[in-house]
Amino acid sequence: MTTTNKDFVALRDELASWPAESSSDAHGVQAPAEREVYAPATHSAALDPASTIVQGSRGTGKSFWAGVLGDPSLRAATAKAYPRLGLDQLDVRFGYTGLAGPEGVDKEKLDECVSPRAAIDEARVFWWATILRAIDSSVGRTARRPKEFLDVAANIEQREAMITAHARRLQAHGSTLLIVYDALDTLASSWKRRRMLTLALLEVVWAMRAWRAIRPKLFLRPDQLEDESLRFVELPKLRTGAVRLTWSGTDLYALFFARLSTGHAADSFKRLLASLSLPWVPYDQILARQWPLAHDEQSQRRLMAALAGAHMAPGPHGHKKGNTYDWPLKHLGDAFDEVTPRSFLSLSIGAAKYGESPPEDRVITPEGIRHGLRAASKMRVDQLHDEFPWIKGVLAPLAGLLLPCDEKEVFKVWKKAKTVSEAVESAKRHGYLPPFPEQEDADERNLYMALKRIGVMFRRQDERLDMPDLFRVAAKLLKKGGTAPL
Repeated sequence: MTTTNKDFVALRDELASWPAESSSDAHGVQAPAEREVYAPATHSAALDPASTIVQGSRGTGKSFWAGVLGDPSLRAATAKAYPRLGLDQLDVRFGYTGLAGPEGVDKEKLDECVSPRAAIDEARVFWWATILRAIDSSVGRTARRPKEFLDVAANIEQREAMITAHARRLQAHGSTLLIVYDALDTLASSWKRRRMLTLALLEVVWAMRAWRAIRPKLFLRPDQLEDESLRFVELPKLRTGAVRLTWSGTDLYALFFARLSTGHAADSFKRLLASLSLPWVPYDQILARQWPLAHDEQSQRRLMAALAGAHMAPGPHGHKKGNTYDWPLKHLGDAFDEVTPRSFLSLSIGAAKYGESPPEDRVITPEGIRHGLRAASKMRVDQLHDEFPWIKGVLAPLAGLLLPCDEKEVFKVWKKAKTVSEAVESAKRHGYLPPFPEQEDADERNLYMALKRIGVMFRRQDERLDMPDLFRVAAKLLKKGGTAPL
């Protein structure tokens, strides 16, 4: 089977048509769709009902998997990828999603149950109410607001009787109720209240160990779980048992090729695979990872070379600039060396959109891949801004700085621009969490520590400060030999 120029054009058009900034919610308009599901083998532990806490940075798929678990048809499809987990035997309800609507519990519903000056006892009652609400929904009643369960939640005997009765019903039918908590960074707009609510939730989750048939599952950001101010005697055990949601390079390319295989240019992709003697398989087999492109790196490298050329520069010395397979993985990592599927796909989409006259025998080009890094960097910083509204304000003064550099140079720039006081004042003015949990910690060194905690900056072995390209490019910082900023 021969690949024609029209096939490369069709694949480029398909890739360019993908939404670059799509994010997922557990339910609602941005809930995951079936053809979007790709199930890496390493995510089995994250979806296992026995894993109580799943931690992952933005873009790693926390809300996506929460949405898959909450949708019966997606859960049944995903069960084929993880047959050992018994996902199709679960009854799944949402405990908190940060979204309104009949299914969701958001900050507004939380605030009507937990007063602004509430102590942790009141917060615990709210989280118990979300457990009771899920049980009530599980027996077939229309989902009600958590506040309707507060009285029972506050009464230990009534609460435990309701939970135990339902647990026995589930055990009799060999079933499990999984209660999913997502978007937990949206609980509050002050550090004190968010910590109190998070701690109360973790205490309730720990107490739920008493009922085997009713399992909570939390999708949580690492910095929220690792917050050193959380004090709870069993917290180390919960942290130790937490599963980290990560993507290997092989998983990211497998996801990329799976999307091409099931997209509108599937016939062109099929011809390209045939020209490389690589098999095409239907979606069910992709989902079950019964496909060489799901795990065979050498097959992935051959296919990427056919899509983009082997190296990042033409000519006999082009290999010195790196190869097109490794380059995206090397430049899209954060300070924890983690690459998210959202950044990876964003680079690929940006690469497909680059250039007025792309070559006829390639889908994307090395220069397009570099352009894609700029697009991915901008998207990543924009997304970080949604979670940490102070981020752009502290990166902006650093524009033009040459990295890596001594910390004194970074702190000097921030001090001159009054970045710390501006960040604190802006957080007060707009009602969001500042980078400093405690007012007395507001200085340049702790601002660096805040960026380090979320993977935006890091310290090299020679003690100089540096920033991953994923953030550096959009923030307009410079690096010798690095991709130029936007």
